[in-house]
Amino acid sequence: MKVKNPERGEIVESVQGKDKGCFYVVCEVRSDCVLVADGVKRKLGNPKKKNVKHLRLTPRNVAEEGVTFPWDGAFDNRVAYILKNIAADGEKS
Repeated sequence: MKVKNPERGEIVESVQGKDKGCFYVVCEVRSDCVLVADGVKRKLGNPKKKNVKHLRLTPRNVAEEGVTFPWDGAFDNRVAYILKNIAADGEKS
């Protein structure tokens, strides 16, 4: 399903662009876009700006994995690990 109202901490998949198929965590929601990070290429300090129409919401949230807000310096490492596991699970299914 396409993202309608994304919230901070939700895990989303890019469905358009050069990064199609990549998973991200929503860091900030703006009126026209969202800022997402993956912990590797795009860290919390330099999130990627994505159009909401180009994202697919997954039923997961980083809070379920123990990453709570406010996010700290270990955010990038933990998120990279979580997203790596989600991508690996998607390839097996």
